[in-house]
Amino acid sequence: MPIATTNPATGETVRTFPALDAAALEARIARAASAFERWRRAPVAERAAVVRHAGDILDRERDALGRIMTLEMGKPLKAAVEEAAKCASGCRYYAEHAEAFL
Repeated sequence: MPIATTNPATGETVRTFPALDAAALEARIARAASAFERWRRAPVAERAAVVRHAGDILDRERDALGRIMTLEMGKPLKAAVEEAAKCASGCRYYAEHAEAFL
């Protein structure tokens, strides 16, 4: 059975995604576990750089991400764009302070 994203304001189906069968799901879980093992062994500075870059992407794409949040969650556009910007700030904050926190 496909999985649907529905606009809560209109009830309109925005997009559908095919469901994964058990084998595909297990393969994705195995890839995620493998990625986690590599990630946890990476130096803090390398992980912080990735998180900082994620913040840059969130900032650069905040308008597009805001439109997606509005479609998928019914958030007002201004609030959704501000949420993307807040997440970008959070990424930068944790990237900057990661070594001290750990």
